[in-house]
Amino acid sequence: MRVASLDIAGFRNLRQVSLNCASGLNLLIGPNASGKTSVLEALYVLGRGRSFRAHQPRDLIQTGAAAFRVVAMMTDGDGRRAPVGIERDARELIARIGGSPTRSLAELARQAPVLLLNPDSHRLLEDGPKQRRRFMDWGLFHGGPGFLDAWRRYDVALRHRNAALRTQATDRVVDAWDGELAAAAALLDPLRESFCKALGGVLRPLAEATLGKVAVEIDYRRGWPLEPFKHDFASWLRAGRAQDRQQGYTRLGPHRADFVPRIGGRPLAEALSRGQQKLLVIVLVLAQAELYRRQAGDACILLIDDLPAELDPNNRARVTRTLAGLDAQLFVTAIEPGLLDTAAWRVARTFRLTRGEVCEVI
Repeated sequence: MRVASLDIAGFRNLRQVSLNCASGLNLLIGPNASGKTSVLEALYVLGRGRSFRAHQPRDLIQTGAAAFRVVAMMTDGDGRRAPVGIERDARELIARIGGSPTRSLAELARQAPVLLLNPDSHRLLEDGPKQRRRFMDWGLFHGGPGFLDAWRRYDVALRHRNAALRTQATDRVVDAWDGELAAAAALLDPLRESFCKALGGVLRPLAEATLGKVAVEIDYRRGWPLEPFKHDFASWLRAGRAQDRQQGYTRLGPHRADFVPRIGGRPLAEALSRGQQKLLVIVLVLAQAELYRRQAGDACILLIDDLPAELDPNNRARVTRTLAGLDAQLFVTAIEPGLLDTAAWRVARTFRLTRGEVCEVI
């Protein structure tokens, strides 16, 4: 899916914004606080239903405005076009696909598949497993049918089992939720394991293009030990029930899943410098975009905030070549146009932002 045109109103510091977007690179240039990141944020909210900068939706609404509105004309790989839009006031979010209202944020996400690279993306490796589970689950959600139902089934069972543990329900009640949790885990775990295997296959050539000859591996961790019960998650639940009752929650399972990149079997801290680890995060997101293309047969939307400033000239050139080789639509911010070589893209447009106003640079 690609954004053919974008209209934004009442969002952050942006004036009325109307962009005719390139199918390849869209470079947003301008000084700090000019609104560049707000354009990316509006697209992110369109595809995710939430912001990457604000916790409260009211913080996104422009001062003096009752609501914000973001509408994108989306085109798929076959050239079909459909408007996708959201409007949000202080109380509720209204979404429309093809002009028809929808309450499904999942369907909205399918219509506007967005990935983000920004200065906080290093948290993918540095924070706890939650960030990496979200990363896995975004890829699985967009990768095909089956994942969302399995994830929802597991989430419902987990919440009920935890409630039974906290209220000291009988073993018979907990047994019932153990069975349901194990059945859902048997669906969810192999999907995540397969994703990590596919991610590793896509990641290796991209890593070589940016990091050089490095042997990157993805170590999947399912969230419970294999020994002594092998894959029998239900046995682990029974064995750990007494301690789960004491803690009041389920300590093991797919809700604790994680993945860990390694270089030649070594931890990243031993194998890569700090700067190289930042490059690896970039490559992980680009691998996610390439996996989406292979599985969905279409491009995703890649939002990149201030990436040029994060890299030295040599690494910037390597990443630019890799980005240009991807089949993805990019929205990239930069203070100056010279920080990114737009000639690497066959189709590119540059937009200048000044105090919330946008104009195309011809």
